[in-house]
Amino acid sequence: MGQTWEPSGSRNRSTESADASAAERLAAEPAAAPPPPSHEPAQHVAVITCMDARIDPLAVLGLRLGDANVLRNAGATVSDDVLRSLQAAESLLGVRRAVLMGHTDCAGHASDEAAASALADGARRIRDAMPDSFAVETLVYDVATGAVTPV
Repeated sequence: MGQTWEPSGSRNRSTESADASAAERLAAEPAAAPPPPSHEPAQHVAVITCMDARIDPLAVLGLRLGDANVLRNAGATVSDDVLRSLQAAESLLGVRRAVLMGHTDCAGHASDEAAASALADGARRIRDAMPDSFAVETLVYDVATGAVTPV
């Protein structure tokens, strides 16, 4: 039996047949458009957001594959690693602005207010680490309504 991402590392026959059914359904769906030929994001933007599975950052922001670099982590936290990635995106890929997007009901923060405070702190960290010409926009995505609000 093959490897799996499941914590137990094992599969059973019902899982294997479900995987086969899922593969058949995906094969029947039309293929997504291929990404653009350039590795530079078409909109020269990086999106930093939470790893929460309820968020599709490209769809929320009206972007398509190839438009933006997307960095995801718990709580949309602007960590040192995120800053390194932004600096590389700016210097190597032509990224000129960042969208820092948190969300409501985030498991990474004690409350929506704490999430908003962390976003404000993250935006300050980005502004301090990036050139003056680099723009930062901070948003909150409401997972219940789909609304996006500037912070």
